Amino acid sequence: MKNILSRPAFVNIIAKEVMTYKEQIKTNELITKIRIIRYVRKEHLPIGQVATAFSCHRNTIGNIINAFDEKITKEEQARLVTNGISLTQEILLSQYGQLLNVKRKPKSNKRQADKTAEDKIKELFTEKKIRVGAKRMRTFLKRRYENSTDRDEIQLLKLTQGQLKGIYKRHQFRVQKVRSSNGERRALYDYRALGCFERLHYDVKHILDKHALPEEIYELLSKKEIPKYEWNIIDAKSRFRFIAYSYELSAEFGLHFLLFVIQYLRSALHNLEYEMVFGFDNGTEFCSGSERKEMDWNRIVLTMNARIYSYEPRFDIRKNLIERSHLSDDEELYISRGVFMKTKKDFTREVTDYAWYWNTKRPHSGIGMADKTPY
Repeated sequence: MKNILSRPAFVNIIAKEVMTYKEQIKTNELITKIRIIRYVRKEHLPIGQVATAFSCHRNTIGNIINAFDEKITKEEQARLVTNGISLTQEILLSQYGQLLNVKRKPKSNKRQADKTAEDKIKELFTEKKIRVGAKRMRTFLKRRYENSTDRDEIQLLKLTQGQLKGIYKRHQFRVQKVRSSNGERRALYDYRALGCFERLHYDVKHILDKHALPEEIYELLSKKEIPKYEWNIIDAKSRFRFIAYSYELSAEFGLHFLLFVIQYLRSALHNLEYEMVFGFDNGTEFCSGSERKEMDWNRIVLTMNARIYSYEPRFDIRKNLIERSHLSDDEELYISRGVFMKTKKDFTREVTDYAWYWNTKRPHSGIGMADKTPY
């Protein structure tokens, strides 16, 4: 009976914390642990009850108390329990900093890109407006600096895709991605059933495009006597491309280039027996949306077992295939190699090398390609 009467007439109850233990230590780890220690040592609350209040395991509370007993002197323990709340932050850190968790994050990462290279990538992305993802940035670096002898530029060539992703993450670089309405990638064709050079797309790119080129490159190219238009015919199956250049747009040139490609394929690929179908938009360099003109062109190409048709402007998404290749031209040719196009001869060399690179060296990651080259 004496023992029962000697117990306190009430029991301390700790209210449920609004934030969990894990959330609180992110804000102020030391203060959180001191509060827990005072609940256990000063208020004499059970460890299980404190753990419930802080939404953590009882072992977490037990480990904090054990660390307090082992690392803090008796004198400092008494001082904290008695006057903990009134002590300044500086005193708490100097006297009880041993209670803080040891940081597991390494002080340095040998695999991380060096600062010079990281600063250069930051400059390219933010100032030079090379707004591409890490994978395409790596391609850009190879195209721009492949023949460089500069030490810093050679270091850029050595950057891995993982290092570039790390740079993008640290600086929160974001690239807008184009997806279908439901977020899925949609195949334009049944690529397994489709034959090479069975379905082709034809389009013209304006080289001097202010919206596509950084101001520096646009100003540089606009001052040079280089062609203004890039003509492309791309095979849907292999992504193989035929490219021509001109200073003016004309339907006559458009028809001549089309006939050249058809005749070349028929003579070079003797086993190509099926009909070749070419699609293009309603531009003046083609049939201008005229049914009569389209019939005239078809009468010519039908003799070579080929056919042409005009896209339905609002609904035919198959034109996206060749328009996406124009974006690659900007990133991998005009933006990355434009600084080397100082003369018409330089331009001819660069675009010739690029056409060879596109068809024989460049891996393509589109649907049905599996990182293979067109060749």
